[in-house]
Amino acid sequence: MRNEQRMASSPERLAYWYLRLNGFLTIENFVVHPDTGANQRTDVDLLAVRFRHRAENLMEHMVDDLECCLCDAYANVVIAEVKRGVCALNGPWTRKDDGNIHRVLAAIGCLDQDKIAAAADALYEEGAYRGEIVQLRLMAFGNQEGKLPIPATQILFDHMIQFIWERFKAYDRQKRAIGNWADDGQALRRIFDENRRTQARFANAVRQCFGLPEAVEQ
Repeated sequence: MRNEQRMASSPERLAYWYLRLNGFLTIENFVVHPDTGANQRTDVDLLAVRFRHRAENLMEHMVDDLECCLCDAYANVVIAEVKRGVCALNGPWTRKDDGNIHRVLAAIGCLDQDKIAAAADALYEEGAYRGEIVQLRLMAFGNQEGKLPIPATQILFDHMIQFIWERFKAYDRQKRAIGNWADDGQALRRIFDENRRTQARFANAVRQCFGLPEAVEQ
């Protein structure tokens, strides 16, 4: 096995590539700062936004994954937590009294100030807020489904790996120009090239590259 397949990467980075290949603009380790003092309150593993008219390839649009992309609003905003094992949401995203979601929404600037409280309430209670202009969702990524305190969207590594396999397979030539991708993104493509005939081998190699545990039967 090549050295790049043993490179140090992480589950968070696999989630990053999954969202990026689905047309999301992403920020990693988005820090929630306090109103006073120097210590951060918490951080978001991935903060991502995708716009309604996103279309990769003008002649034949690439088909994105409805699991994360289905959205009627103009802006599809995701606040994502990534766990190596069971999907979970950290306390700062479920404890309403902390007010961290209010701070994230204010920092993003995707809502008028007078709508932040209602949107935050919806996220704390339902894991989602749907407005005409923006949709906001909490997402939990992980190796297996967990019992979340709110009905937030859960996306498993198996699903993400399958999507990436299908994206490279369906758009083989378009996804060869990767010279400006980060090292783990280039490794992801090389893993596909070396295992393009067997999806199971591709999945196993991706799990090793990104430090994932073995797949769990659901």
